[in-house]
Amino acid sequence: MTELAPASNGKYIVGVDVGGTNVRAGLVDREGRIVAEARRPAVAQGGLRATLRVVNEVIHEALEGGGSAPGEICGIGLGIPGWHNSARGICLFSPNFTDSRNVPVVAPVAEEFQVATYMLNDVKTATLGEYYFGAGRGYRHVVMITLGTGIGGGVIANGELQLGASEGFAEVGHMIVETDGPPCTCGGRGCWEALAARGAMVNRAIRAIQTGRRTALADSVGYRLGSITPIHIVQAAEAGDEVAREVLEETGKYLGVGIVNLIQLYNPEVVIVGGGIAQAGRVLFDPIQRVVWSRAHMVPASTVKIVPAELGDDAGVIGASVLVLQHVQEVA
Repeated sequence: MTELAPASNGKYIVGVDVGGTNVRAGLVDREGRIVAEARRPAVAQGGLRATLRVVNEVIHEALEGGGSAPGEICGIGLGIPGWHNSARGICLFSPNFTDSRNVPVVAPVAEEFQVATYMLNDVKTATLGEYYFGAGRGYRHVVMITLGTGIGGGVIANGELQLGASEGFAEVGHMIVETDGPPCTCGGRGCWEALAARGAMVNRAIRAIQTGRRTALADSVGYRLGSITPIHIVQAAEAGDEVAREVLEETGKYLGVGIVNLIQLYNPEVVIVGGGIAQAGRVLFDPIQRVVWSRAHMVPASTVKIVPAELGDDAGVIGASVLVLQHVQEVA
């Protein structure tokens, strides 16, 4: 189909955050405010093509909820996990979905709504959201990391989102932090996310319990150790549980080491930490800060702030809307 131009006179933009668990669409105004939204479970095991049908459904619901028609919006932005050729609108591969190699993403959405549609990796869109409307406002050099099942990264240098030669820029979760570290899902060993993401945090707690350590964590899940989540760990730590505090201390140490590397590589003014785990607050951020202050020397810790993300779960939807705003020159 012929590429559609964005409607510069549209009042709203549709931003879509496509996750392996949920698909969420929001009707977003030009100031980055979500005025209506809809969400549905993703169908990751059904494949990316099936999930794109869900994308179209939630967009229709968001438009209906906001009392808008497709012809009244500037365009649609999509944030999708994985490795993409966004200029061609194709997902090259996404580990979140079966049958995801070389799947056209933009075309089926643009054809459904007959409006300009753009796509980008989900962490990159979240970075754009925080840069323009969240914790990155007022800075020109920003690093964002998202903590969850993995660790994702986005980098803004001199006001420009960096993508790299094949859109693999800032795949920070797979930098090697410990050469003989635990195996990673990517096939390597000692990757940052294998040491500091959700699974690593939970495994530390489980190992402590299995060695006989007394902790409220075991009681909180009735000794069903596979049910422990980062939320349980944070809550126990805040209540003074020694094991939970040690788990967060060690996790914070590895997060700090990775952030030191990012500071030396990218010389940002601010490092934004997003994702559910980042809501832990001081019990996680204090050990991160201690490591950064003790180990960031060539580019010193005093040159950078480390802050939690401001937009929370909204970052992906709002950032996806920025993809459209950039094309109608609403943001520079």
